[in-house]
Amino acid sequence: MATLYVLNVPEFAPLLDAVTTESARTDTVGDYLRVTADAGPLVLERARIGARDAVWFAALTGGFTGTMARFDKAVLRLES
Repeated sequence: MATLYVLNVPEFAPLLDAVTTESARTDTVGDYLRVTADAGPLVLERARIGARDAVWFAALTGGFTGTMARFDKAVLRLES
C-alpha cells in the first residue's frame, strides 16, 4: 500500500488535488494528512494544480511508504 504524508498546512493542501489515483483515500494523522492508495500506485500529477517548485519538490518532506517509482517536474508515483 503506497502512502504519502503531507503536512496539514494551507501551502501543501493543493497536493491533495493533484492525486489522480481513483482508490486513494485521505485521513488525518497528527499534524499530517495521510493519502493512501488501496490498490495500485499512488500518483500525483503536477499539471492538475500548477504547483510552484517549492511546494512540488517538498511533497515528500512528510514522508512516504512504498517505493518511489517516479518523482520529477510532472509526476510523483509511489508504488507498494
